[in-house]
Amino acid sequence: MEEAINIHKQSKYFFIITVIAFILFSLFLVHSFLIAIISGILLAYIFYPVYKFMRKTIIGQNAAAFLTILSVILIFMIPLFFTANALIGQSIALFQQIRELDLSNIEEKIPESLRGSVEFDTYVKDALNKLTLSLARGTSDFLVSLPKKLLEFFVMFFVMFYMLKEGKELAEKIRMHIPLKEHYRRHVAEKFNSVVYATIYGIVITAIVQGAIGAIGLWIFGVPSPLLWGLVMTILAMIPFVGPAFVWLPAALFKLAVGESFNGIGLLLYGILIVSTIDNVIRPKIIGSKGKVHPALVLLGVLGGLEVFGLLGIIIGPLILAISAVFLSLYVDEHTEDYHR
Repeated sequence: MEEAINIHKQSKYFFIITVIAFILFSLFLVHSFLIAIISGILLAYIFYPVYKFMRKTIIGQNAAAFLTILSVILIFMIPLFFTANALIGQSIALFQQIRELDLSNIEEKIPESLRGSVEFDTYVKDALNKLTLSLARGTSDFLVSLPKKLLEFFVMFFVMFYMLKEGKELAEKIRMHIPLKEHYRRHVAEKFNSVVYATIYGIVITAIVQGAIGAIGLWIFGVPSPLLWGLVMTILAMIPFVGPAFVWLPAALFKLAVGESFNGIGLLLYGILIVSTIDNVIRPKIIGSKGKVHPALVLLGVLGGLEVFGLLGIIIGPLILAISAVFLSLYVDEHTEDYHR
């Protein structure tokens, strides 16, 4: 009997090791498209309400999923292509403007005692040149890797198609097979859903709105390359304790320093009253009391996610840390409950 039990245990361990090995090997096989796969899953989650609406009006699952993807392409991907094209043009224009920049007005305002030791004109031009060259290099790298990007887009939409159709059933199967008690499984599912909702809608959508409103302000008050700086503001808006002020504030001060008082004061007031306060209005309306994510998790998640996953890490990083915090909290609660028994 004991030998049979041991054989059973060995078979069980062999099975577990085999499953883990094949999962790791599978991840190795698809690691080049891992970002595209995750993007497809996230897009399916975001646009699932659209798919549900399509299902109410269109009988076929395939037709509803296809039309949902088509709407994503028409609403986001085509404008994104033209925006990227405009960003390339603005990057080149910004580089030319920096080369011809006259900082003599600012340099005159530096005290005479510091003028010899602080080469303001050289320092600023050198810093801006490095930034612009970095952006231009990034644009060049993107164009070189365009065939691979197109393949990644195909994989992303392919995953999105099947996740729209089968994602809900798959999520339910995963939930049912989590080795926890039913009320804990339900708790994990609810927390997971609220954290994903809060991260995607509360952080990303708010940042996009802030970046767009900031770009409009830069355009109104005559700041060059407003689309480019609007994109930078969108990224900064996702990072707690940083925000779009790192763009519009220096731009406003620069306008004031070169004698453009109207534009400088106007941009300063626009930034304080509109750009920096809009997130306090939008975020509560979007997420309400759902799944508030701690700012420390967001900050660490964004920074770590950017390093590991690139731009998409802005979403994936905070998600991973927030979900890890949910499981850690669950583990503590369960052991506390066992301790008090």
